[in-house]
Amino acid sequence: MTMAKKRILLIDDEPSFTRMLRLNLEKTGTYEVREENSGKKALATANEFKPDLILLDVIMPDADGGEVAAQIKADRNLK
Repeated sequence: MTMAKKRILLIDDEPSFTRMLRLNLEKTGTYEVREENSGKKALATANEFKPDLILLDVIMPDADGGEVAAQIKADRNLK
């Protein structure tokens, strides 16, 4: 019996960082990982992907990480 992979959403404005982290996490065979490089699109991506864990950058040029976290916490489907 195989366990379902845990879903991780990486939200960071640096694609090279999220790609490196995604590749390393996926290499374990334990995680399904999605990247989002736009803070403004983060909430929509989280709603579509339904992650078990979100790793969120605090300082992004298009959105404040604290505000993104507050939006995610306020969303009853994600909190």
